[in-house]
Amino acid sequence: MRLDLTSLLKPQSIALIGVSKEPGRIGERILRYLTNHGYRGAIFPVNPKYEEIQGRKCYPNIASIPSEIDVALMAVPEQFILSVLEEVGKKRIKSAIIYSAGFSELGAQGQIKQEKIKQVAKEHGILVCGPNCVGIINFHDHIAMSFSQFLDIPKLISGNIAFISQSGALGGALLNRIQDRSIGISYFISTGNEAVLESSDFMEYLLNDPSTTVIMVLIEGIRDAEGFLRTADLAVKKKKPIVVLKIGKTGAGGKAASSHTGSMTGSDVVYDAVLRQKGIIRVEEVEDLYLTASTLAKCQRPKGNRVGIITTTGGGGVILTDKLVEMGMNLPELSQNTVARLTETKASFGIVKNPLDLTAQVVNDPLLFPKSIETFIQDENLDIIVVSLAMVAGERSRERASHIIQAANSTEKPILTWWASGSLSNSGMKMLEESRFPLFTSPNRGVKAVNALVQYSRFIEAYEDEKVPVISISADNRLKIEKVLETSFQILTENKGKEILSCYGIPIPLEVLGKDLEEINQIASRIGYPVALKIISSQIKHKTEAGGIKLNIKNGRELNRAYEEILHNVKHYKPDAEIKGILVQEMVPPGKEIIIGVVRDPQFGPMVLFGLGGVFVEILKDFSLRHAPLKERDAWEMIKETKGYKILEGVRGDKRSDLEAIVKTLITVSQLAVDLKDNFSEIDINPLVVYPGKGGLKAIDCLFVRKREIEKEVVQ
Repeated sequence: MRLDLTSLLKPQSIALIGVSKEPGRIGERILRYLTNHGYRGAIFPVNPKYEEIQGRKCYPNIASIPSEIDVALMAVPEQFILSVLEEVGKKRIKSAIIYSAGFSELGAQGQIKQEKIKQVAKEHGILVCGPNCVGIINFHDHIAMSFSQFLDIPKLISGNIAFISQSGALGGALLNRIQDRSIGISYFISTGNEAVLESSDFMEYLLNDPSTTVIMVLIEGIRDAEGFLRTADLAVKKKKPIVVLKIGKTGAGGKAASSHTGSMTGSDVVYDAVLRQKGIIRVEEVEDLYLTASTLAKCQRPKGNRVGIITTTGGGGVILTDKLVEMGMNLPELSQNTVARLTETKASFGIVKNPLDLTAQVVNDPLLFPKSIETFIQDENLDIIVVSLAMVAGERSRERASHIIQAANSTEKPILTWWASGSLSNSGMKMLEESRFPLFTSPNRGVKAVNALVQYSRFIEAYEDEKVPVISISADNRLKIEKVLETSFQILTENKGKEILSCYGIPIPLEVLGKDLEEINQIASRIGYPVALKIISSQIKHKTEAGGIKLNIKNGRELNRAYEEILHNVKHYKPDAEIKGILVQEMVPPGKEIIIGVVRDPQFGPMVLFGLGGVFVEILKDFSLRHAPLKERDAWEMIKETKGYKILEGVRGDKRSDLEAIVKTLITVSQLAVDLKDNFSEIDINPLVVYPGKGGLKAIDCLFVRKREIEKEVVQ
């Protein structure tokens, strides 16, 4: 349900509880910043120590304020927060900002106190931002409800980028950098500990805010994964990009895992996959956060990835070319019209190509620069134009900037500038910073912004309101699964796991469990040689490590020997292992081996993994990951983003593998993962052998790990 945060973000009246006359105190700063930046609503200071402050009547408590209040700014010590919040509730104030620290960031005891904030807020229906935050700034309406020293600047630069930060101090510091670059902001929201309102609540509101077209988010973690995913889908529908800097990569990736999938999918890998799947742009550095957001806010979405480079320095053109190609951009040949138009001008000093090096001739012919940009704009082979400038000083730098701005105003094609010089070009650079067109002082950051622009455009163009396919199973199959799930054991043996796979229509080899050598011989004869033997034991989950698998057994003599060797190996590997039997399995024809797995992430729930089997997935870490359930588009993307995709497509005479069967199985496993998410924490189907053409696939082995509700690891 969408929350109406108007009273919090656009308050008409403010009660400042804990106002102070002492310079530097939080209550003093907030009142000063509200006043200095021109808040036009009513302010009601509250502190029993004062009768008036800065010419305003000061009230002894909240109850004594004669007017209705939209938001309470609570600049009081931690020990008074709960009692003051109760007073806020009794006054029927709609929202509050709690600046005080001393809650969940301190551990278990602090978490208990924070839960009480949540209870009081719920009881009275108060929308609470914080605790442990630096507040909220509404740039368009000049409402500075924050104590961040960033607000010592004389003027707020408003714009169409909202900034949500879980880190208050870092967020305020970045605001200083952002505004130094003349990047306009609509809102700054420091969410702090998020006792009541979470980042996704603010994101959802801002996606419906007409003054905000891009949202950038600095997060350490997501508390409400379901709300975040819902908000991400809304952002795609609204075509409003979200740029995220996720800090704390190594936080929760150290859990013990029983499956290959579980061992590879740490928390940061999951975040990366979810953000990519939802079209959210992830950046790795603080500068890229605001520069990428600014680029997305200033530029139209390009039609493709074809980049044209105009440079006044040959070296700069080479640097940009290398980095753009590394990012997967295309630097096409220029059209014949472009070559013809520019050849006349450049005939005396070089050839016309992409990148276009204007050389020192640009100094002698000032019109060469604007003419080149205008010609590139008209080139149907180009979607994006990058201009590289070197040493241009003083008034000439302003002239260059003016030419770029004038040309960029005439087209919807994105035009980005990398300016390599320093302070001597400041006047021209300042013109570009204050314009609607991106400027970069680093080629790396410029190219990353170009890539973000292209990738987001592709995502939006490819996005359709595609429904998740519903994989339904029969009542009989549901009953079979329920019987398998009746066990309280944590790990299912291969044959039990395959019962579940079969219920979902995933093909498995012909196989039967035998109890003794005589029965095993009979089963092998019925199945037909060659066969494989696999140990089924309550204490052995990785059969290969225990020497519990024998493959390609061609006759009864080999089977008897394999049987004895398996029992011998297992006895030495785990002497007390209880053997439930030997699985006799047909030897399937060779094909390409893949893995499909599921891991239940503690925040996002079931995540589906895909990769080639063997060294590709475990040693080379060549796998893809998506949140379940999958759309067909998600499944195809998972396959194509792995390096192993080329092998499945067929190389050196190999036929194309049955990719459609893989897509179908990925979607089916994702449905299985959703249906059984409360039962399993990890699932491996490994290997899955996929055949060429339309030959389908077969699940050769699998491992199902129940949710970790019991400490002792036992297997059925």
